[in-house]
Amino acid sequence: MGKPNVLGYRPKSKVVVVLVDGLGADQLKERSGHAPWLNAQMNSGRIVYCAYPATTSANIGSFATGKLPGEHGLIGHQVWDRQHDERINLLVGWNERTDPLVWQPHQTIAERAVANGISANVIAAAEYRDTPYTKATMRGAEFLAAESIADRFEQARKVVGQANRSISYLYIPELDKYGHKHGWRSPGWAALLEEVESQVKRFAERLPADTGLVLTSDHGMVETQKDRQLILDDTLSGLGLEFFGGDTRSSYLYFDSETAIDEALSRLNSLSHALSAHRAKDLMAAGWYGEAGEQALNRMPEVVLQARSNFTLYHTGFSKQRAFDMISHHGSISPAEMRIPLIRVGI
Repeated sequence: MGKPNVLGYRPKSKVVVVLVDGLGADQLKERSGHAPWLNAQMNSGRIVYCAYPATTSANIGSFATGKLPGEHGLIGHQVWDRQHDERINLLVGWNERTDPLVWQPHQTIAERAVANGISANVIAAAEYRDTPYTKATMRGAEFLAAESIADRFEQARKVVGQANRSISYLYIPELDKYGHKHGWRSPGWAALLEEVESQVKRFAERLPADTGLVLTSDHGMVETQKDRQLILDDTLSGLGLEFFGGDTRSSYLYFDSETAIDEALSRLNSLSHALSAHRAKDLMAAGWYGEAGEQALNRMPEVVLQARSNFTLYHTGFSKQRAFDMISHHGSISPAEMRIPLIRVGI
């Protein structure tokens, strides 16, 4: 599309990009016996880093726009909407006041493709078809619903069998969902990885000459235990905490006054074995979010917490029970969360 070819990919008329949610490079290597073909491809290909925070809402936003979270504005999992004084879950918590065109106003890659005469497709389960998050990130693409992993690859085969030029995004959320509930070291997670391996390998082996395949992810995962759950209610008591958001591994603290920030950072310093605490503006100045635009600045917290080791972070006034029940988590800056595969075949 007339853009620099930073990755050095060969020109193809059709490209299918498979995004396996939650499949970090470290997890893929550790479970290599369940996915030998994918590991062989990764070993001869590349491992890259996702954007910070290592969470789906931020990184699929980056995947879909080519911009870092500070630029596209989808800066984390849960944020505080200062305009309407309410919490927003950027994956599933949108409402009539959170217009996708306002929250993510930049041109998507799908829109750019269509403007250049290339058809764009999203191949995913029907539940994602009309969500505000899909409108924020994938607008411009034709949505092709397919419920099972196998059915999604069958849809991809139909697309690449057509004559027109196309770019297709095939989304696999099953590993992430299962990992959160049961852990990525569980037998069930390994079985799902085997299914992904089988379908990707079969698709790659039958790849038409004019088609390229890319497989990547949005983040990896860290497993934890109940005794590594750190509840911060007492630490943050009396500081005018308006909202405790972000993720369990990268938490966002919104305060009602500037004076609370120094006291919060001082108290949190005693927990340095489990987390690091930063002023959000310092992380932005250091480039962690890319060049922050107006949308991101309006949603940024005052303080950002990054969990260390395999600790997870909570506040009982804001954290939901399902967050306490999760086995695998992500969001922070460890290699297990940020290293992701970038596998390519035929391109």
